[in-house]
Amino acid sequence: MITFTPSRGNILMCDFDMATVPPEMRKRRRVIVLSPKSYNKRPSMAVPGKCIVVPLSATEPRTPQPSHVAIPDDRYASVTKPVWAICEMVAHVSHARLDRVASGKKFLSESITADDLQSIENALKHALGFPAE
Repeated sequence: MITFTPSRGNILMCDFDMATVPPEMRKRRRVIVLSPKSYNKRPSMAVPGKCIVVPLSATEPRTPQPSHVAIPDDRYASVTKPVWAICEMVAHVSHARLDRVASGKKFLSESITADDLQSIENALKHALGFPAE
């Protein structure tokens, strides 16, 4: 579980295996935090915070959709192979599901670029049926 307040755009690990029901997202996987830091704060030390995230998948979509965003493996240290943001699987998760991305014996603290965040926002709008700007 993370003990800090994540920022919008942070790359974290999320354990989706805690009480999932198909076809919900499963497994431990990287996610991008979409909600702002003000939303992500813990209400108290006794209660974990929450975040809105979009999961990343290393499985290339069979039929790419406008709600999928490709992220190459050479852009971020915490992304070691090509992945896709699966924006139709946006999720509201507890900090108890989240952790930092490990790299050997250290943890990475990384955020995506403004351009990648904009691409994910556009894909999320498509997934939710919101008009593009």
